Amino acid sequence: MRPIAASNQAKSFSKKSPSSQCNSSDKIPLAHLQKRIKLMAHENFCIKGKPQPSVEVQLEKPSIGFVRRGYSATGGAEAYLKRLAEGLLERGYRVLLLGTGEWPSELWPGGEVIVLPNSSLHFFSKAVLECKKKEKIDLLFSLERVPGVDIFRAGDGLHTAWLESRKKREHAWKSLLSSWMPRHREIVRMERELFSPQSATVVIANSAMVAQEIREHFSFPQQQLKVIPNGVPLFDPLSSKERDAAREVLGMKKGELALLFVGSGWKRKGVEVAIRAVEQLALEGKSDSKMQLWVAGKGPSHQYRSKVVHFLGPVKKMELLYAASDLFILPTLYDPFANATLEALVMGLPVITTSANGCSELIEEGVHGSVIQDPNNVQAFSVALAWWKKRLLSQEALQIRDACRKRGASFTMERNLNQTIEVMDEVLAKHLPEERSP
Repeated sequence: MRPIAASNQAKSFSKKSPSSQCNSSDKIPLAHLQKRIKLMAHENFCIKGKPQPSVEVQLEKPSIGFVRRGYSATGGAEAYLKRLAEGLLERGYRVLLLGTGEWPSELWPGGEVIVLPNSSLHFFSKAVLECKKKEKIDLLFSLERVPGVDIFRAGDGLHTAWLESRKKREHAWKSLLSSWMPRHREIVRMERELFSPQSATVVIANSAMVAQEIREHFSFPQQQLKVIPNGVPLFDPLSSKERDAAREVLGMKKGELALLFVGSGWKRKGVEVAIRAVEQLALEGKSDSKMQLWVAGKGPSHQYRSKVVHFLGPVKKMELLYAASDLFILPTLYDPFANATLEALVMGLPVITTSANGCSELIEEGVHGSVIQDPNNVQAFSVALAWWKKRLLSQEALQIRDACRKRGASFTMERNLNQTIEVMDEVLAKHLPEERSP
């Protein structure tokens, strides 16, 4: 909002012609500043009666405040914010992090970190808005449900919709107990305020599913909703020899199809359904080729013991695991946009998931995978596995992997970054003077 003048003398200009005497009390508005400089570009002009060389006034780039509570060194949200901040920093923007102190300042692009009280979401939200005024931040971009921010990215989906989804599958008493938990009540209350029809916030959803949920639950203005799918890094495909070597290291047998499941929060993501579907396929014995389920991620493996599953725990080099696998499964109950789904596509794996996964919108049925409507329908998943197993053991396999790879490769991090910055620039253009707009 504030111009950086090339010299202190450039703060005041005469409304008279450049050759006449200037008066320090006569000022012209900032909006006319650049026009005046152009007229005087090749002349000398007078400030306080003394001839001066023409000056160039540089206008401050907008400042962006990113809002995020907590910190995880391996978190997807943290990686996303860091990439976005780096992209804006390269464009000359000032980027600040408004957090709760856990994010190390040396790991934040530009190093500007403002620590706010880590209490309830309500008091944190109040502190964020007060900080915007104090620090004269031009735009607030939040990953937290903070009413009054300029842009909110609904990366975690709609909590209200998730609770309703749970209600359909839980006992009535358990659902009622959950709805009265202070944490759930606070989040629902903040969503109601954030997504009210009178809200001026622009909301970025990572799937059309989430955007529709927000509209249906809160009558949120359509024109303030933007859908920008997630982006993932691109990996070079492994050669057949490299793939065989990776399979050998992981203990995958020759002639055995490797079905991959990735993620934590196994109950919500449906690991039990995945195991039961593979078990059912094995019992039917329709093919000599076996299928084994490989689970990557942290979870209570002792609760899901089975002859058809291998638990790998957290895996660092996921690209090798994707490359060694044949098929991906995620019977999730609710996922705004499961990144692992897109990562699997990028690595050439057809995906079997549910319509409750926002990323399923990218899948063309029978080309890039299968989308199951009911997350608990073990039979439907088993049938889909059998169908894809048959195709992957045929001469179609290379063609299938290529189609999946091409589909996934169109959703890059760079594309996501550029689309997000476009939205930010649109919002800034409405609030900033023309000469400071991006």
